[in-house]
Amino acid sequence: MIYTDDDLAKLIACPKWVTVAPKKEPRIQGQMLRNDMELESLDGKYSFRAYTRQSRQFLENFSIGMEYQPKEEPASFCLIRCNGTHGGHKLHPHHLTFHIHRSKAEDVNAGLRVERHIEATGGYAAFRDALRYFVMAVNIQAADLSQYFPGIAQEDLFGKEN
Repeated sequence: MIYTDDDLAKLIACPKWVTVAPKKEPRIQGQMLRNDMELESLDGKYSFRAYTRQSRQFLENFSIGMEYQPKEEPASFCLIRCNGTHGGHKLHPHHLTFHIHRSKAEDVNAGLRVERHIEATGGYAAFRDALRYFVMAVNIQAADLSQYFPGIAQEDLFGKEN
């Protein structure tokens, strides 16, 4: 299939429900806490895999992403990935800030399965904030999101959940 940037944006934004819930506690693999879940568009047309990764030593080093799993193609590809800071480098100065990776149609259509387009963000400043941002950005629908993401509801200064 040939994708447009609009197609990719629609895949990110389409309403989704959780078909395989993340584990209550992430598993430990090396120095990373890992968790996965499966999502499906509400209309049943599209399947996705979402994941979280967070360093056990450096909590600001994390990645929360979503892969599209096309039914007509054998290979999946990441649509969006919300990252924390994970050390700057001359080749990768964005690692010094919280940032978001997105796939572009020209890359996907060329067979490049790496989301190379990076933007710094002020939309979150910690893992829990990034998870909240991600859930809203990819439009996960549930009567109670805290059943999948404990503590995701944000309290305001007056103790009310937003």
